[in-house]
Amino acid sequence: MMDLPFPYYLWIKAAHVVSVVIWLGGQALLVAQLASQRQALAESGGAETLRVIGQRGLRVVINPAMLATLLLGATLFFLRGPELLGEPWFQVKLACVLAMTGLHGAVAATVSSLRRTDRRVSAGRIRMLQAAGLALTVTIISIAIIK
Repeated sequence: MMDLPFPYYLWIKAAHVVSVVIWLGGQALLVAQLASQRQALAESGGAETLRVIGQRGLRVVINPAMLATLLLGATLFFLRGPELLGEPWFQVKLACVLAMTGLHGAVAATVSSLRRTDRRVSAGRIRMLQAAGLALTVTIISIAIIK
């Protein structure tokens, strides 16, 4: 049997994976919702409902999932020990997680700015958010699995 550093290590790891799926999936859906909101603003109907959904989704689902991901990931790191910092796969994953956290901030700022004004989000910004989110998600998951 595997020698685990802590009796609940696998439960913590499972919770981390679940929170990652919710965070990244929720963020991807929110960016897709921004594209819908952009369309609704252009047609002047239903935009307020989409704004409320986006803000509520951030506050109730996506932000807590991000915090859980970061806290559980930090817990796993401390249980495994600082030798992980010397491993190249972990350095790349950590850099990607930091970039994803920054991307989360950009998405949240976009949602917040739409809530304050009737400003439209450019199609280029939405495409950039989608492409960056997809690239980071693929990289993070691939590195975590392949190591």
